Amino acid sequence: MRAEDSKLSNCTLTRGITRVDSGTLEGLSIVMSNSNSNSVPLQTLNLTTLDKRDGNSSNVASENVNDLPSSVASLKPTYTGEWQNYFSFVYSNGGSSSSTVTDENNRYVMVLPFSKTEEKASNDLAEDDKLSLQKLHEFLDVMIDFDGATCSQPSTGHKQAGYEYREKLYNQRKNSLDSSWCRFITKKWSLHIRNTGPVLNTHLRNKTSTNLSYLNKFSLSDFANGKMIAYQVCNIANGPFVMRTDVFHRTGGFLNGFGRMALLEFFLRSKGELKIAKLVNCTWTRGITRVDRGTLEGSNFVPEYAAFGNKFNILRIVTDNRIEWTTCIANWKLCPEKPYVKPTELPDVAAPICCGVVLFQMLKDITWALTQLGVEHRVIYGTLLGAVRSQTIIPWTCDVDIALPKADYRNVSTYSSVAELLKTNGYHYYLGMSFMGMPRGHMLMGPYIEVDTAPFFHGPDDLEGSNLLFSSKIEQAIQGMLPVASGWRQRRYVDFYVSPSVWLNGSALATINNEKFITLKDIDYELTNWYGKGYLQPALRGEWFGYSD
Repeated sequence: MRAEDSKLSNCTLTRGITRVDSGTLEGLSIVMSNSNSNSVPLQTLNLTTLDKRDGNSSNVASENVNDLPSSVASLKPTYTGEWQNYFSFVYSNGGSSSSTVTDENNRYVMVLPFSKTEEKASNDLAEDDKLSLQKLHEFLDVMIDFDGATCSQPSTGHKQAGYEYREKLYNQRKNSLDSSWCRFITKKWSLHIRNTGPVLNTHLRNKTSTNLSYLNKFSLSDFANGKMIAYQVCNIANGPFVMRTDVFHRTGGFLNGFGRMALLEFFLRSKGELKIAKLVNCTWTRGITRVDRGTLEGSNFVPEYAAFGNKFNILRIVTDNRIEWTTCIANWKLCPEKPYVKPTELPDVAAPICCGVVLFQMLKDITWALTQLGVEHRVIYGTLLGAVRSQTIIPWTCDVDIALPKADYRNVSTYSSVAELLKTNGYHYYLGMSFMGMPRGHMLMGPYIEVDTAPFFHGPDDLEGSNLLFSSKIEQAIQGMLPVASGWRQRRYVDFYVSPSVWLNGSALATINNEKFITLKDIDYELTNWYGKGYLQPALRGEWFGYSD
């Protein structure tokens, strides 16, 4: 029987039963183009949500999605700003939005891991970040068992068109869940953070609503792609995150004095008991994922690693792509006076890092930046002595010595330019006036080694790690490292000196750890003048610990 033959002539449907609505899109206010173009301009997207706490409904703006089918490729939302009414903003330097986090109307706190500046409004977010914030708001309003939520970290990819791109983008976003922190544990004196975690799928059903138009409540992009929302179940985040205000206060909020370690300090204080969702259907922009030192920003005082390590008795931080330490080590067993070779195998790769290795990294970074900026420089004093005697950094020294022309030495912009150039390449330093008015360079990062740590764990679900992470050699090496010392000598530093004109008349190359550095032309004469004829004999022999001048 054909369809048209099944229509009966002896019955008629009323007008009430013949109405047609938009199904799961009911309530969306969409203005369609009259042209035959493939785009659908969108004036407003009004999604009605029901507040799980007071039962009141409110209109909130939906998201802008650039990965939809061509028929809806140009959807653009117009925001009313109502999302701001639910949030307070907290910054790493203690700054907050005009409405404080104690405002009972602000159900959520958005935590931003960078400092609030006077010229930037607290809610001056990029449009894409507002979209992400809206998605987190929708998620937490429905998923009431979660304490907070965050988005994936930004990825590098180029947009394509069509169905294949949408599938690729979804898989890309799902993979991007593993590009940022998810779960952590502390084991002995070690902190382990993995990016992996359980990935679940859900429809964002509003559990408190009996109105069928709320069921299967997708965001428009997820509806158009025919995908459920995927999220990872975590207990930590390393970028911006949203948290219920009462949970944020109960955990104790952000504390001053922990600099770049403030996020870690906050989550370790929670003892891993927070339930954080990392959503696959939203991504932060690069501008909002930056991290700074909060109230310590711009300071040459670097107490955060010692403060963090001593508060939680943590020496080592193991993440997916690096192993970082809260302090370095200097002793005759682990740090012999010979050229450094980067370890690649356990247990050596997970062992404490020698202070001489930290100084070598500082020497490489700063001389590279000086060269890039066209600033003449010479390696001098103890740094040159180590190069001549053993082709390495003297393992018990506490500084690196670099001479600059008088004009560059006295020019404060020399140091700020070096620091800024290093920062753009991911290396964080303070350079400027320091001890007794002398210019110095201080590394604002802990000692670290970049390495893929996945082989050190028993699969993606493992947090404990291999026994080799706690080998007897490592356990012996860390003895005496706690409590972590916070003095500037223990942190190591770079000293800058005024170069006499004669030092700039010609040059030679010094080899340190198989790399070349510019030094003085008459090396033997200068070393003899500084240290005497026996300069090739080490000042410390046998068993030694710590540093010495």
